[in-house]
Amino acid sequence: MLNNPGGKLRALLKGDGVLVAPGAYDGISGVVIEQAGFEVAYLAGAGVSASAIAEPDIGLASVSEVAHVASVVASKLNIPLICDADTGYGNPLNVIRTVHTLEHAGVAAVQIEDQIMPKRCGHLAGKVTVSTEEFSRKLEAAVNEKNNKDTLIIARTDSRATDGFEAAIERSKRYIDTGIDVLFFEAPQTIDEVEKVGKLFGSQIALISNQVYGGRTPSITVKELEQMGYKIVIFPSTLSYGASVMLRTLVDTLKEKGTDKEIIPGGNNAMDLFPTMGLARWQELEQKYK
Repeated sequence: MLNNPGGKLRALLKGDGVLVAPGAYDGISGVVIEQAGFEVAYLAGAGVSASAIAEPDIGLASVSEVAHVASVVASKLNIPLICDADTGYGNPLNVIRTVHTLEHAGVAAVQIEDQIMPKRCGHLAGKVTVSTEEFSRKLEAAVNEKNNKDTLIIARTDSRATDGFEAAIERSKRYIDTGIDVLFFEAPQTIDEVEKVGKLFGSQIALISNQVYGGRTPSITVKELEQMGYKIVIFPSTLSYGASVMLRTLVDTLKEKGTDKEIIPGGNNAMDLFPTMGLARWQELEQKYK
């Protein structure tokens, strides 16, 4: 676990290139993201909702449930963890408590959005946003009252879907004025819109691009997004959705064949899971204190 995850993420943002953050949703996914060589992980709200409480991403997960998963993942990582905190789970006072809770869990950055509570996935229909003024107060509370000066506050606007592109641009300008560290313009619907957001804000603030497989935003490569002015690219659903597809394939095959022999692609021995999760370190400690 990093001692100052926010400070580490700030240092990475000052460096060259774009940061790619796959979406973690539990301990295994967090560990393999780091082992694959990524410098940042993203704790995805949809993934946590699916994995921790077996529900869709429609605002059913609580701050306590998210914080528990965040603490498990962050405790195993030596890379910063960005945490999706939905709407902040209430009014400005709730936002303050959310930020403090997630800081205690070990996250580097807290992301909140301008939907009403309960929210829904940014790529689902039927979203409703709060007023610009209401969300700005929540952002100001997060920025001013965080415990660690290095914790990053990320503002996500879902207003492209509710108010249109130009209105979302105006909201984004107001949110930047609150002192946030990162802007997340959710679900631009064309490559032209993605480019316009990058051109308008990329030189002012770190920008996130959300690449959701099959979502409302066109699929764009990391390199292309970097050239458009984005600093962070998240792939929040790749691992959780991929896991659901793979798990269903495995159980269907198991039911059909009645054996687990040779049904896991690339797998040789279930005991290989333990080294992935850090068995060698525990064995060293076992010998040290024997």
